[in-house]
Amino acid sequence: MIPTSPAIQEAHTFMKKYERDPAHVQHVTLWAAFLFRELQALHQLSSTDGELLIIASLLHDTGWSCATEEKPHHKESARLIREHSWNNLTKKQSTLVALLARYHRKAPPSPLHQRYQNLPKERKQALQHLAGILRVADALDRSHRQNLHPSKLELRPGVCLIRSKGTDPEDAIFGLERKGDLFQQAFSLQPFLKLVS
Repeated sequence: MIPTSPAIQEAHTFMKKYERDPAHVQHVTLWAAFLFRELQALHQLSSTDGELLIIASLLHDTGWSCATEEKPHHKESARLIREHSWNNLTKKQSTLVALLARYHRKAPPSPLHQRYQNLPKERKQALQHLAGILRVADALDRSHRQNLHPSKLELRPGVCLIRSKGTDPEDAIFGLERKGDLFQQAFSLQPFLKLVS
């Protein structure tokens, strides 16, 4: 279940303006909300941070509306989020949301990235947890077919087993192999997918 708030409703409106594949981002958001909730004991982040993750999940692909070869969509998503006149987010919150969208793919946070470097230490740690979750959530709908649905999370030493209902998990398994790095770094758990009946 995806929570709602004025800021999330504002993000929905923003998303509808730019998004080419709303079913995908809404499904990624469902997965992100599930993972955030199930991993609460490990990340110990606030409900406000969960709300920022929801907003970033809804907006992570908005940059496709203006992306070019020189300006990839994850960076354009971050720019659009930063430049939006938010009514329900503070500047610090919208900056974090933009960074989450920026880091949903490709390079992880780096000291060489000025906006990341400007974050206080505790927010850097929060960003790593949240971006790790978003990358995994996006990988779980790599096919853009919404064919996998959350069931249960099982934590074992060094492993996060994501139990899912659905079919055709091959794209998601490949996506987790490619995008599970930041999640593993943040949680010290390697994410794996297992289908359940």
